[in-house]
Amino acid sequence: MKILNNVIDSYFTDKNVLQEICNKYSTTQLLFPFSLENIKLSYLLSKNIIDFDKYINILSEYHLRNKYLYLFDMAPRTFGQTWGETHIRKLFPEFLQATKENLNTLYPNFDGEFDLWIDGIRVEVKACRANSTNETGALASRAYTHSEAKEKQFKYHYQQLKPSCCDIFIWIGVCKDELIYWVLTSEELQQTNKLGSQHRNENTGTGAAVFEGQVFMTEEELIPFLTPEKDILNKIKEKGNKS
Repeated sequence: MKILNNVIDSYFTDKNVLQEICNKYSTTQLLFPFSLENIKLSYLLSKNIIDFDKYINILSEYHLRNKYLYLFDMAPRTFGQTWGETHIRKLFPEFLQATKENLNTLYPNFDGEFDLWIDGIRVEVKACRANSTNETGALASRAYTHSEAKEKQFKYHYQQLKPSCCDIFIWIGVCKDELIYWVLTSEELQQTNKLGSQHRNENTGTGAAVFEGQVFMTEEELIPFLTPEKDILNKIKEKGNKS
């Protein structure tokens, strides 16, 4: 939104008029879909300072900077448990959704411990939204662009990781303008030495048969596992056949 406001404000040659508009409407309770930005753009159009084509150009550029912003409004449970898996299956329909019904012959002991299955490879999908943790307000208002996330050295947080229960992890970094993907084996996860305890109980704690942990890692730390979107499936098959 800061970028959008800077773009709009740059068209005001008379800064006094801009200040008057801001003073009058910034404290007014505007109801959706109306906003201060909407009012400023309407003024610019009414005075022929910008034409309709310029307006559409501003709109298009805003959409490009925020095409994944809707994911920051998604409820945590919906985002964490279903979006990532659904997204990967849309990209690569070859994946079989891991359910007891789908795997009753291929993997009879399946008990919900991973998300996807392909060529005998067990795949778990995790996603994390990049946002400022030093500000208050709605998550969408704190969402980072990819460049902002790198500049701030944002630490992506992946949790409920059970390396003994899957072969490959797909980690998705969600920025408001871009999606980043990392593909790593369970063994590679262990080798990062970043996997820490998440739950301490007899079922998932240290020493348990199924250890469940979490990691906090920057994009720089994740470089060895960076995978272009188009190469995700091939990378999984390559790593899965070696594990």
